[in-house]
Amino acid sequence: MQAGGKKVAVVLAAGKGTRMRSRLPKVLHRAAGRPLVAWVLDAARAAGCERILVVVGHGSERVRSEIGGDDLTWVIQEQQRGTGHALAQVEAQVAGPALLLVLSGDVPLVSAATLERLAAAAAAGWGAMAVADLAHPGGLGRVVARAAAAEGGAPPVELLERIVEAADATPAELALRTINAGLYALPAPDVFSYLAALAPANAQGELYLTDALTAAAAAGRRIELVRLADPREAQGVNDRRELAAVHRWLLDRHLDALVRSGVTVLEPGRTEVEATVCVGADTVLHPGVSLLGRTTVGAGRVLRQGVWVGPLARLRPASRLLQGARVGGFAEEGGD
Repeated sequence: MQAGGKKVAVVLAAGKGTRMRSRLPKVLHRAAGRPLVAWVLDAARAAGCERILVVVGHGSERVRSEIGGDDLTWVIQEQQRGTGHALAQVEAQVAGPALLLVLSGDVPLVSAATLERLAAAAAAGWGAMAVADLAHPGGLGRVVARAAAAEGGAPPVELLERIVEAADATPAELALRTINAGLYALPAPDVFSYLAALAPANAQGELYLTDALTAAAAAGRRIELVRLADPREAQGVNDRRELAAVHRWLLDRHLDALVRSGVTVLEPGRTEVEATVCVGADTVLHPGVSLLGRTTVGAGRVLRQGVWVGPLARLRPASRLLQGARVGGFAEEGGD
């Protein structure tokens, strides 16, 4: 990291999300009870970012009205001309040296731990980017790496050599399984000079951040690759099928945390508990239970098959809801 640098998150959230076939801005679509971008903002906060810059375009007023936070600075991208163009819009908002954690507003599975790894890797060189290994990368761009010695006798690290689009890749490059995860740690103000040099050398006429990174690597900048332990962190939401997938993964993550806290979940795959729900220890959730919104379930409850509770209900301890019961709105349900 540059001397005196601070961590600043830049969340790219200006896209239209055409494949969602919706008038709702893509980052406001909900997964596990929350807008997609809300998950990304939480990860940035947990990683210790001092400021969060959110780049918005399509539906910007609606995004700003639904996503609050005194720590957010909104930056308008009037024309959506690619990721490189989007990041360039924040230059005026970044005073002095900083490490920019660049995130996408439609990647809700990103973790604070990954952002911290990126920041640590960038501190050892110029920047860092996350990559993931996929068994079948298909038409995704490939990341070509090179090995380099680490300081202090540590194991060698991988550095970026170049990023190649699948359409332009050689057979040897297409055989690579490493893809760009779309998560970066980049130094300001240095990165802005590479962004300013971008040209729209593609059919879409867009300015790609990946081209700026390839240029930086070619100029000898040390960009360390951080491999994701769980490739799902790189999963963006571009259509309704991907939205359903990340919704289920987020539910599973919350259910796992509940189980570790002392809640019995008999069939996780048939249970829906949104991340904003609090469930007390020794509660038993039968298959088909749905707990939504800011519902609170007291300790020691048994919720039978087909129970639906939400969005702001409170269930006290020592009572049971029978199969098919529905408790909604602002209801407060007591004992037997």
